[in-house]
Amino acid sequence: MKRVLLINPPFNIVKDNYDSSISVGLLSIATYLDFNGVPVKIIDGVRQKNFLEIFKAEVAKSDLICFSVMTMQISQALELSALAKKINPRCQIIWGGAHPTFFPEQTVKHKLIDAVVIGDGEYAILDLAKGRDFKDVKGIAHKQGGAVAVNPPPAPLDPKTMPLFNWRLEPGEILENLSLIPTLTSRGCPHRCTFCINAILKNKWRPRTVEQVLADLQIIKSQPYFKNKKLRFWDENFFVDINRAKAIVDGMALRGLSRPWETTVRANYIGTAMVDDDFLEKMKRSGCYLLSFGAESGSQIVLDKIKKDITPEQIIYAAKQCLKHDIIPQFSFMVGLPGELKSDMKLTLKLIDELVKLSDQVQILGPQAFRPYPGSELYGECVASGWSAPDSLEAWSNLVKNQLNYLQVKNFNWVKHKDFVESMET
Repeated sequence: MKRVLLINPPFNIVKDNYDSSISVGLLSIATYLDFNGVPVKIIDGVRQKNFLEIFKAEVAKSDLICFSVMTMQISQALELSALAKKINPRCQIIWGGAHPTFFPEQTVKHKLIDAVVIGDGEYAILDLAKGRDFKDVKGIAHKQGGAVAVNPPPAPLDPKTMPLFNWRLEPGEILENLSLIPTLTSRGCPHRCTFCINAILKNKWRPRTVEQVLADLQIIKSQPYFKNKKLRFWDENFFVDINRAKAIVDGMALRGLSRPWETTVRANYIGTAMVDDDFLEKMKRSGCYLLSFGAESGSQIVLDKIKKDITPEQIIYAAKQCLKHDIIPQFSFMVGLPGELKSDMKLTLKLIDELVKLSDQVQILGPQAFRPYPGSELYGECVASGWSAPDSLEAWSNLVKNQLNYLQVKNFNWVKHKDFVESMET
């Protein structure tokens, strides 16, 4: 087996909340590799002190150097990839995460990068650790005969087959400083929002069993690092199978696993048979203190365009129901979508105003300007407007360095009211 180093590189732009949690994706991959007998180490350039010294020491004794890369991490990941090759010329550099998943062919063309993992990385990195030839590893892009080859995807990852998180694989100094404990009870989402990575990657909802979730929570309870800390179910959609969600909440109460917790929910689930008053009350008793909603817009026209399948009225009702049960409702919004009019954006501001007037407990995230993901339904409209994404990793890196944000509204050809959008962004 090859020795694997999993790296969360530093961000080019520092944000205050980046150290509030950990990379759940890297922990999941590390746990799966360790379970299958692969020597693996996680290091974190965002949260770990003396990261560079640790990086140099670990690279020297590792075979696969795997970076999880968001757009704002590209420049740092490139510098670290070059350093890794200098320290250990025999190592293979693998990139995965959000940006390489959206731009696999562009990413793997870079001379420093040997392969790109597309989407979930557990299966592919295990195959690479076993020494399989790139052409035989599903779910990766790689160089082949002077060209780029994109292999077929693997079977969707089944969370029921994944081992429980092995927290000892995460650096202790990070666990000690966590403000929010992350855990995953499912992957993917069954809904069809046209801007979302799950719709692009066709990530169907795949749950863990109730017993697996409760066992994971029992392990969390046993960790001295996690005493008196809040928990986040980091699912895209915790409530898809409502009977499962109810069984988890009941199990938390029955087994003494209750602690303050938060998760994400859709506005149209609230007040229905899915998340009714009785269930909200049970959630509150088990420790639920915050529910996060992707509200997106106050315009029904925009909500329909992005196939959100909710209404502004449902958003308001969801807020009222949360407040009724002393649960903080948190809403995120975006503006600047293709075809969005100023009148639509004003409706978003109107809805935000209505929400914040309900209570000072209501939290608003944004509005943030819409950023297009390649492969999404809206991406084609953005390209048709004359916009194009940078054509290389260096170009992306320069964009981040020069603009303090990887995409600025002034460069969005599809936005009709740039000044208005910029004035709304928070």
